[in-house]
Amino acid sequence: MKPFKTRRTQKSFFDAQIYDRLIPADHILVKLNKTIDFSFIEEECRKYYSRLGRKGENPVILFKMLLLTYMFDLSERDIEEHCNYNMLFKHFLGLEVDEQVPDHSTLSRFRDRLGVEGFTTIFNHIVELARQKGLVSDQLRIVDSTHQQAKVDVFKALNKPLQETDKQEHAVIPGSPDKDARKGAKSKKKKFFGYKHHIGVDSQHDIITNSGTSGGNIHDQDYLLEMVEGPPPEAVTADKIYDIAYYHKQLKKRGIESHIVRKKRSQKPENPEYRISVKLRKHVERVFAVIKNNHSGGRARYWGRAKTTIQNLITDTLYDLKVMAAVLTGSPGVVSPRI
Repeated sequence: MKPFKTRRTQKSFFDAQIYDRLIPADHILVKLNKTIDFSFIEEECRKYYSRLGRKGENPVILFKMLLLTYMFDLSERDIEEHCNYNMLFKHFLGLEVDEQVPDHSTLSRFRDRLGVEGFTTIFNHIVELARQKGLVSDQLRIVDSTHQQAKVDVFKALNKPLQETDKQEHAVIPGSPDKDARKGAKSKKKKFFGYKHHIGVDSQHDIITNSGTSGGNIHDQDYLLEMVEGPPPEAVTADKIYDIAYYHKQLKKRGIESHIVRKKRSQKPENPEYRISVKLRKHVERVFAVIKNNHSGGRARYWGRAKTTIQNLITDTLYDLKVMAAVLTGSPGVVSPRI
């Protein structure tokens, strides 16, 4: 017996008539429903629900609502209202025309219920699905990170006096409401306060295969090996900051060819595969641009590393789903703003 409500899979004749008249067949949300079977989420979420008491709201509907909050850059409170009155959103959720959606507090509890573990499982399932459909080749993994501002007064945080331990991993800036955020630097002159979003991208269709979140003070290269976990790629490329002997050796141990950009010209491999990999490395910048510009990925929505990790897992999952829907339906502009 399911610990949550059963989701309707068949629309009534009345609902079908309305949706057929109103919903454009080429919209990304329609394509997502056609190409992705979201029913796996019920099984993945079962262990996070108690079998005692009232049944919870269906996790597929709640997860889709979270996707909509990031796709259209809305708050969880706003998405409740939008889903009640927007027929396109209701169609995506699989609801009847006059059916009420779960409220925003239920959505927040669902996010907390699954936690990092639950959303990591869903993200990994989508990546594996992309791999099964031939959208992930595992020939070349592109690794990089980007900064993410904390949900605080950044100017005030950056100008607070530092504690003696501020340079340490567990340092806390006095008075900050986000105890996990850290000071970081994009360059000697450009400072930020918050987190780093690390990703590994398969070069074939720019599917994000690995995702990680750290404090802003963590070195980019510290997450390199985490970005090659799972089925190993044949080769890895990354920026010059990852060019450290230890990581070249670790990749070799894993049977992965290192195409990390070399700092010294004399150390650059002469094979053509290296040169091709270096050119493809720029794809990751386009991935981050879409996440930041269209899905609020440049700033943390919540306080704390755990919730920011969940945010990044959802945006990375959303990005992959959009690419999958676009490629599998033969749509142009895989990473255009609103696909």
